[in-house]
Amino acid sequence: MYFPYDLRETIMKARFFIATIALAAGALMAKDYSGAELYSKETWMYGKFEARMQMAAGSGTVSSMFLYHNDSYLGAPEPWVEIDIEILGKNPNSFQSNIITGYGPGENTKIKSEKHHSINPASNESFHTYGIEWTPDYVAWTLDGQVVRKTIKGQGDNNQVQDLGKKPQGLRFNLWSHEDAGWVGAWNDNILPVYQFINWVKVYEYTPGQGDDGSDFKLQWTDDFKTFDTSRWSKGDWTFDGNRVDISPSNIYAKDGMVIIALTKKGQESFNGQVPQDPEGDAMLNNSLSQSSSSEQFTPPSSSSEQETGILQNRIKVQNREVRGTVNAKGARVSETNRAHYQVDFNY
Repeated sequence: MYFPYDLRETIMKARFFIATIALAAGALMAKDYSGAELYSKETWMYGKFEARMQMAAGSGTVSSMFLYHNDSYLGAPEPWVEIDIEILGKNPNSFQSNIITGYGPGENTKIKSEKHHSINPASNESFHTYGIEWTPDYVAWTLDGQVVRKTIKGQGDNNQVQDLGKKPQGLRFNLWSHEDAGWVGAWNDNILPVYQFINWVKVYEYTPGQGDDGSDFKLQWTDDFKTFDTSRWSKGDWTFDGNRVDISPSNIYAKDGMVIIALTKKGQESFNGQVPQDPEGDAMLNNSLSQSSSSEQFTPPSSSSEQETGILQNRIKVQNREVRGTVNAKGARVSETNRAHYQVDFNY
């Protein structure tokens, strides 16, 4: 149907006014629950991303790590670009991998490729190392260093790998609740609060043929969360369709060398519990930090020099590797914060 220009302009202004009022009303209708989203200020065109995490679980929840083009939500002409790792709370013994491309925000304009992968021990009972490799030729998902899925460009991928290359992506972690019980399970707020714990994050640049140990990825930075780096990370403060929670910056905490992401009832944003320990992840991190900070190989002292100096060696086996650390008089490894009280130190 044809409308004169002046009438079309009036209609457009009216639609804009109605949309603005609707958004304002939505903002005033605060939801009953608070989740959280941690996201990087930096974006990348390809790379490798690893995080050591113990995820949240509980029917109705989503606990995730993902890559995302920051303007995907705007819709055309901005493309939707996203790569997911998601723990659906109804089944913490697996994670869902997914690529989302196309155009948003409507679901019928997006292409998805969801698959599920077993986790043992369960994601909410133990720390695991989750990883995403994104290149122009493939996307791979890893669990504890093992590839569990690889989607290759042009091999039945519906052009998703190619379409991911339209925009750079940032790294994100969030904890929330979806309203679709068929996807995440029925909601019961008696499970609250629940938490996702992030021990460390590593980001690698995509450097074909010039990466670490002959790979295509070179370590760019590592964050061990001894402090919260505001130059690197931001906290979300929004919500979106299908989400029964408000994303609140008040539900992200840094404590005891970890970032904690919480899902709580509104007004109960807090963490007063005990941070779970991850000695295996700590050892893995310290070993890699030592290797990256020094080109010199560690040479253990000979048995004779040990007897002469009284130095006590301490070895901890982690995934078939020897790890050395600061030890006390009984040979037990001590934390980084307590190392000043001991005089014996072996570099990891």
